[in-house]
Amino acid sequence: MSLKITACVFVMVMLMAANAFAQDPGTKSDKTAQEAPAAQAPKPHRVRVKEDVQKAKLIHMVYPVYPPANNKRMDGTVVLHVIIGKDGAVKSARYVSGPANLRDSAVNAAQQWRYKPTLINGVPVEVDTTVSVVFPPLTKVARPFANK
Repeated sequence: MSLKITACVFVMVMLMAANAFAQDPGTKSDKTAQEAPAAQAPKPHRVRVKEDVQKAKLIHMVYPVYPPANNKRMDGTVVLHVIIGKDGAVKSARYVSGPANLRDSAVNAAQQWRYKPTLINGVPVEVDTTVSVVFPPLTKVARPFANK
């Protein structure tokens, strides 16, 4: 008897599940409903791009100015988080890491850089990337005509 009850319950559950997933013939299929939003998906406002890929699009670079020497180390790499506008101009540059005494010079220089606009399907988008501003040792930069 218990086997018959279990079998009946199983059949009822299966019928209820079939009714729950049954579709009215007058409605559109799920496949069509899924395709429509994909065709009208919103275009991205901002994309993340690796530093070396974005570096290839750099068209105007301003070199950083070394800050006045205060007996501090004057070389190193400052890493910045940068947002580039749709027109290729730097909208914001925020310090991430590197020598603190070179931070302001790196930010001021990077804010003057320009890139080729990044296009997605022919539409310009903002770019979120990282920029490394390298400060070589001052002796290698400041004395190009020094005696040998």
